[in-house]
Amino acid sequence: MKGVILAGGIGKRLRPYTMSIAKPMVPILNKPIIEYSINLLRANGIKDIFITTYYKSESIKEYFGNGRKFNVKITYLEEERPLGTAGGIFLARKMLREPFLVLSGDAFTNMPLDQVIQFHYDKKAIMTVVSKDVDNPKEYGLCYTNSNRKLVDFIEKPTEWTGNEVNTGVYIVNPLLLDKYMCQGACDFSQDLIPNLLKNNEEVYVYKTSAYWRDIGNPEEYKKAREDVIKGLITQDSCKVKQEPSVQINSLEPFITRIQVACPDVKKPIVFAKLFETVPPSVNKDEIIIDHKDGGRTKIISDPKRGFVIYSSADRRNLARELARYYGKKIKIWQKV
Repeated sequence: MKGVILAGGIGKRLRPYTMSIAKPMVPILNKPIIEYSINLLRANGIKDIFITTYYKSESIKEYFGNGRKFNVKITYLEEERPLGTAGGIFLARKMLREPFLVLSGDAFTNMPLDQVIQFHYDKKAIMTVVSKDVDNPKEYGLCYTNSNRKLVDFIEKPTEWTGNEVNTGVYIVNPLLLDKYMCQGACDFSQDLIPNLLKNNEEVYVYKTSAYWRDIGNPEEYKKAREDVIKGLITQDSCKVKQEPSVQINSLEPFITRIQVACPDVKKPIVFAKLFETVPPSVNKDEIIIDHKDGGRTKIISDPKRGFVIYSSADRRNLARELARYYGKKIKIWQKV
């Protein structure tokens, strides 16, 4: 999965801090806000990151470069004029051919992105919106859902309201959406895209988080964010890189076969979709475990550099080999679809 950070805003409400630098470059404990977002993405296994830029874009590019120093790959989506929160993404649709996660450049959060991603796949959503309860929702978009967490109504910056569950500006988007709702020029998720999706009864779901999240849109919120860090409400440890998933499967099944199957990133969503048709909903975003009725177990791990790695274990060597080869062949067939 790729990540997109929206960093093109002018940041008028956050002046004077944004007079000389882009809004996402405003520091908290000597670290730009956007760096916390990059660390959060990396900690959740997302290292291929796009950053939309417009105002004071040089301040972002000079600091992060190509992302190598931060152990990520950064591609800049430069906008010649402001294109809203979604316009730049539509322009880059040819580079976003797999599900991608969107973060606002001025959002300060430690939300569990791995759980959001899992929710998105479980719901088979065309788009997932992350929400949170706030005391005063008048500056945000109110989310209303049914019992299955499907979005049924959305009101942007209401003057009167019921409820306090608001859009955080964190999304997961299926790339098919970019083709189906192609938009040229300025376009906004909250004002344009989400209302259109609701109008057409698309599969938009809402993941409600209780994690820390603050929209740093004005000096008051910026001050509160700095105070929260000092108080320990959000720590830099929250972006610590996670360990790679273990490849151990079952010590009671001594024979393990490992095979590797090449697969380009653009084809991975197709393979995952096929796998999700046959495995229980408790799958992990990084690995899929399949328990076989006749005995044995297969673990399929997405490898960012090498496609997929398949581990099959069984109490017989031949069975372990058969299981691994079976899914290896399936993956090769599915990516040709």
